[in-house]
Amino acid sequence: MELTKAEIKLLRKAYSVMADTHSKYHPESEKDISEFENKFEPISSEYRYLLKEFGGCHFVDPWIFTLEELGCVYPAFIANYSDDEESNISNNTVFPIGGLGDGSLVCILKETDKIVVLPHDVYVTSVDDLEIIAESFKELVFGLAEQGIELDNQIK
Repeated sequence: MELTKAEIKLLRKAYSVMADTHSKYHPESEKDISEFENKFEPISSEYRYLLKEFGGCHFVDPWIFTLEELGCVYPAFIANYSDDEESNISNNTVFPIGGLGDGSLVCILKETDKIVVLPHDVYVTSVDDLEIIAESFKELVFGLAEQGIELDNQIK
């Protein structure tokens, strides 16, 4: 993910105001990212960049998983969707990157790189039925960053 100086500044500001009492949002090591990828599958380049440079994030919903969160969610995602013959939703079509407070997954649609919501409480059989919430990972991240900064400004 190519970022301008202004975009990097915006992300740094958003991460600085992000409420995190346990300091779990921090850059991930190349070693840890590679271990995940060797165990499961490659992470998209933009998500990988964010993890390596900034870490997961939770400015506002939806949040973007840390590598630890992804390591817990991904096996469950595979277990839930890999054997479903009636659905074209699987690790071949989507990759989970985050979540919503209602338990739904936020995923990258591999064919188009659009960001979609995979609802937890609705049986969906086709990626065509998933709600698109961003046209790209970058759009999602910067939208969340701007919302997080605005929320912080309103609280102050």
